[in-house]
Amino acid sequence: MGDGRVPLWLCSSVSDWTAARRGHAAILAVGNLQAGPGWLVMRNIPLASHNIWGAHGANCACCQVHDEAAQALNLLFMDRVRRRCGDFTDVVLLETPGRLPMRAASLNANKLVSARFRLKLPFSDRDTTVSKISRRHAMRIGS
Repeated sequence: MGDGRVPLWLCSSVSDWTAARRGHAAILAVGNLQAGPGWLVMRNIPLASHNIWGAHGANCACCQVHDEAAQALNLLFMDRVRRRCGDFTDVVLLETPGRLPMRAASLNANKLVSARFRLKLPFSDRDTTVSKISRRHAMRIGS
């Protein structure tokens, strides 16, 4: 049994996602990353030209507005509630491997994203990412 939040998979690759699984999921691809066909909902997130966090850092509430992925996730959630897109069961955030640790920390620190989505890391990305995230945030991943 889940906690009511939508599983949010932070991935650097979706090659292991089957067509059936893609058909029930939404994908947000950051920058120029390509998601491939077959997703229920597909969106691209343009990379901001500035640092994704303000001067205070990833854990600062006032700096959260600069995270384009958090904004895209919140818009996706509202579109689902308003029935403007398909009723997805999972969301994939496709990110480059080097940005996974920063993105996970930022999304975990965002209270609205954390209330709506349960951040999950595939096994292949978990090894490289969790070790780079603060202990407090790493404990929340996959819970």
